[in-house]
Amino acid sequence: MAGPAHPHSMAPPKPGRTRAAPPQMPASWWNTSRMRTYLLFDATGIIYLLVGFVAIRMIRALAEGAGAWQAAMQSLENPIYIGFHLLSLISVIFVAVRFFRLFPKAQPPSIGPLKPPPGPVIHAALYAVWIGVTVVMSLALAGVIF
Repeated sequence: MAGPAHPHSMAPPKPGRTRAAPPQMPASWWNTSRMRTYLLFDATGIIYLLVGFVAIRMIRALAEGAGAWQAAMQSLENPIYIGFHLLSLISVIFVAVRFFRLFPKAQPPSIGPLKPPPGPVIHAALYAVWIGVTVVMSLALAGVIF
């Protein structure tokens, strides 16, 4: 009957170097569309930070009085600010569309005895609500309603 082997009986006489190659990124890593999408999504955070600074500036101008508020509002007519707000709008749309694509996949398989609707129905409902809220907010800000 054989006994248990010594735990180091199969070890080499002296420790050797690891034969594994150092980790490397694939050469095409930056060129993949998935990576570009992730980087664009992350870059929208910088845009939101800058929008926050503009909002703080506008709140300060509002606190300083009517003259400062009018000056701040006139400064927003600058083409650079208009371009920035257009970029902000594109960023919001990009994030919303990305969220809407993810939303059906994040639904539980069942909610009690009910199953969630199919993905296209969820997408249609999300876009309908988004368009509805946008129209109502636009009309409210234009002074047409409320």
